[in-house]
Amino acid sequence: MRHIKKILGGLVGVLLAAEAWAGGTPVLSSHVFTQGDSLHIELLLNLDDTKAGNAEAYHFTPVLRSAGRLQELPAVVVSGRRRARADHRQQVLQPTPGYIPPYHTLYARNRKDSINYHVSVAYSPWMEHASLVLMREQRDCCRMKILGVEPLMADLDLASPFRVPQGQIMISQGQAAGSQGQVAIPQAVVERQETGATDRRETKGRADCMPCAECTAMVTYLTPEVETQKHRSESATLYIDYPTGVYDVRREFHNNHSELEKLDSLMRPLIKGNLASISDISICGYASPDGTYKDNEILASNRARCFKEYMCATYAPGHNLYKVSSIPEDWDGLVELLKQHPMKHGEEVLTLISRTGIFEGREKQLMDMYGGNIYRELLKDYFPQLRRIRVTVGYEARAFNIEEAASLIYTHPRLLSLQEMYRVAAFYRPGTEQYREVYEIAAYHFPDDALANINAASAVIMAGDPISARQYLDKVADDPRAWNDFGVLAYLEGDRKKAEEWFRKALGIEPEKARKNLKKMRNEELRIKYKV
Repeated sequence: MRHIKKILGGLVGVLLAAEAWAGGTPVLSSHVFTQGDSLHIELLLNLDDTKAGNAEAYHFTPVLRSAGRLQELPAVVVSGRRRARADHRQQVLQPTPGYIPPYHTLYARNRKDSINYHVSVAYSPWMEHASLVLMREQRDCCRMKILGVEPLMADLDLASPFRVPQGQIMISQGQAAGSQGQVAIPQAVVERQETGATDRRETKGRADCMPCAECTAMVTYLTPEVETQKHRSESATLYIDYPTGVYDVRREFHNNHSELEKLDSLMRPLIKGNLASISDISICGYASPDGTYKDNEILASNRARCFKEYMCATYAPGHNLYKVSSIPEDWDGLVELLKQHPMKHGEEVLTLISRTGIFEGREKQLMDMYGGNIYRELLKDYFPQLRRIRVTVGYEARAFNIEEAASLIYTHPRLLSLQEMYRVAAFYRPGTEQYREVYEIAAYHFPDDALANINAASAVIMAGDPISARQYLDKVADDPRAWNDFGVLAYLEGDRKKAEEWFRKALGIEPEKARKNLKKMRNEELRIKYKV
C-alpha cells in the first residue's frame, strides 16, 4: 500500500503540472479548518453533470498532499447499479488492503443537486501547509483511469491545534546561552533557533508588533507551585459506524478510520515512551431517541461494552482500568444541540421535552408536531450527532527534565506542568517570539489557570502585542495579581491616569514593582514638563 501511495503521489504531481481538469468543476465551495486534535474538510459538490453508465463509475476523491506525504479521503462515487454490485462483490471476496469506503454513492435514481461533504481526520504537522486537490477517476469492468485533478487549495496555511499560532521566530544561540550562564542548551531549543531563521512567518494580527524592551522590568511574573503529581484527564467523542446487527468496532468500515485516529492521537503518547501511566478509562455509549427505548438500551450498552473490548485489545489491556456506562436515549444531548444550533420551532420542542417524560409519549408527540416535519428534521440533522462513544482517560504524567520538556512542549505539551514549561522559556530572551510562544502554549493548555493567563499577558506585552495581552487579562480581571499588568497596558495606551490608578491598587499586591512603575511615570512627567 505504501508503494502504491508513492506512485499515486508522483502521478498526482505530474497531473497537477500537466493535465487540465476535464468536465468543469464540481466543487462549489471548500473550507478546511482545525478543531481540537482534528482537521476538518468541508466541500460542497455538484455532480449533476456526471452521468455513469450501468457498468461504469466515477470517483471524486479529495487528496491532501505535501512534500513526500499524501492522504486520500473517502470518495464520492457516481455509479451504475451493475458496476456498484460488482465492486461490492469484489471487495467482499478479495478485500483490498487499505480500502477506504466511499463517503457517499450516487445512483441514477437517487441523484441530489449537491453533496455536503464533511470529513475529519487526525491532524498531523505535515498538513499545516499541505495542498488539497480533487482527483477524478473513471472505473469500468477492467481498469481505473485518472481523468483529471483539480487544485482546490494550494496551501491550507493552517493554525496548528497543538500550539498557539506564533509570529516571527528568531533568537541567537548566544542570547539563549547568556540567559542561562553555563547551563547546557537542550537540543530541541538549539534546533528551534536554527530553523527559526529559515522558517520566519508572520501571524495575522502580529505583523506590526515590536518588542517592548522597557516593559520587561514593568510586567508581572508569577512563579507556579511545583506540581508533584500531574494528574490529567482528557476526552474524545467518536462517531463510529457499524454494519447492521454488529456491535464490534471495525476500523476500516465507512469513516471509522478517521474517527479512531482521534483516539490514536489521545492514547499514543500515553502508552508509548514511558511518558505517563493510565489510571482509569471511562467509556459511555449514547443512542439517539428514535426507536424503542428497549432497543436503544441494548444498542448503547452493547456498543459501549464492545468498544471497551476494542480499547483493551488496541491500547490498554487490563479490565480493571475501565468503567463502562450507556445512555439509551440522549435527550440531554439533544437539548444542548438545539440550544447551540436552533431550528425552526425549536423552543416548542424544548418546551415539550421539559414537560413530557420519556415514557409519557414524548417521542410520539414530537412525531405529530407540524405533520411530522419537525421530527424528520431532528432525524436527519440532530439525531446522528447523538449516536456516539465518549471516552475519558485519566492518567498521571511523570516528571521531565529540561531536555525532555524542551522537546515535549512542541509535541505533547499537555504532559508538562507549568513549571516545566517555564523552565524551557528561560532559555529564550524575554520579548522574543520563542519566549512569548512558550507562555502562550502554557495558557492554551491551562486555560482556567489565572497564573498562566497573567504570565502569558506579560510575555505578549514584552513582545509588543497589547491587544492579545488584554484578551488574557480580561479572563482574570477579578484577580488582584493582574492589576499591575492592567496598569502597564494603560501606560502603553497613553492613559496615564488609568495606569496610575492600577499601579496604586497593585501596591498591596506587588509593592516593589508597583512603586517602580509609579516612579517611572513621575520621572517621565518631570522630563516632559522641564523638557529634559
